[in-house]
Amino acid sequence: MERQGADIQSKVEELEMLNQSLRNRDKLKDDAISQLSDQLVALDCRKLKEDNS
Repeated sequence: MERQGADIQSKVEELEMLNQSLRNRDKLKDDAISQLSDQLVALDCRKLKEDNS
């Protein structure tokens, strides 16, 4: 019984680490998308200014 409890605890810890890793990767992707979106807006603004000149 104790061994089974230790195995379950070990699996829970492994899944918690995996979950944190996935959350970190998700945040990196969100940050990259946000940065690319900001760059696209800046490019669009420059293009509009050039077209109006």
